[in-house]
Amino acid sequence: MTKPIQHKKIPITVLQGFLGAGKTTLLNYILTHNNGLNIGVVVNDFGDINIDSKLVKSKTDKQLELTSGCICCELQTLDLQEAIDQFTHKNSNIDYIIIEASGLAEPRDLAVTLKDTLGIKVRLDSIVTVIDAENLEKNASEFNTARDQIIFTDFVVINKVDLVDEDKIKDIETLVRSFNPRARTIKTIKGQLDVRLILDQDLYKTREFEVTRSTDHSEHVHAHYSTYSWSSTEPLDPMKFQEFVNRKLPTSVYRAKGIVDLGKKGHLRKYIFHLVGVRPEIVWDNWHEDTPETQLVFIGNDLDKKKLKSDLDACIDPTPDSELENGIELQLPKKADL
Repeated sequence: MTKPIQHKKIPITVLQGFLGAGKTTLLNYILTHNNGLNIGVVVNDFGDINIDSKLVKSKTDKQLELTSGCICCELQTLDLQEAIDQFTHKNSNIDYIIIEASGLAEPRDLAVTLKDTLGIKVRLDSIVTVIDAENLEKNASEFNTARDQIIFTDFVVINKVDLVDEDKIKDIETLVRSFNPRARTIKTIKGQLDVRLILDQDLYKTREFEVTRSTDHSEHVHAHYSTYSWSSTEPLDPMKFQEFVNRKLPTSVYRAKGIVDLGKKGHLRKYIFHLVGVRPEIVWDNWHEDTPETQLVFIGNDLDKKKLKSDLDACIDPTPDSELENGIELQLPKKADL
């Protein structure tokens, strides 16, 4: 049996969204519906008084504040790095870090800030943009920040869908696709969703599971998500797997993770594959298992499992003992740093 991947880095999820979209509401929901994770929270409000932090204080005692400006401006004082360091010391029991960025934070600058801040102890897992279904079109047309928050994201949470009609929701989804055609969208009421979609909770360890549906209809959680697991003891063809990831993987898949065996064409290495929203990543490691085996898990909305199986089966290498065609040699990605 293949041993699970042991992640040593603490994952970070960034919540961003324009003013009033419902970021704090979503954060509070995550903090009370996270299956027992110890979550460290960095709340960054715009201004000298951090109002948002007061709203989440009752939910967690693992919290720090960044004030007096947007999070991307705090790099000059290293407040963000210091905040992350508070959660990553050797005696910390934090499983996860969530950063709630100011509604006025510039996504481009935020991405640069995070790239410079992240180190050997943490990794960026996902960027989640919360949008206000009532006011998205107005905000996106008037403010570049609101538009860029859709462009620079992995997941778009369309919040307050109970306040608009179905035609408006379809228009919003069309607008989101025009800005970011690969974005995974999640529709919510009061920020309520299945947190496994946006927080990495070692999905690869979970085989087939059913999402628990609450009998309390006051929560209005209308998610219908499922997982699909696929494995193969035969190596996959690198080019076919790349085509599957880049062209055939549907946007109904929100996350994917697993181990991939590319056989001789992959230099007999183990490849660790992640997909978070729009961002696929693959790194290599050495095999520590007796028998190489590909094991992949997908989570998403109304997954077409037959189509996924067919597309993955087509990735199996029919000539595993031969080289890649036309003298192509697979270039190794970066070494795994787990």
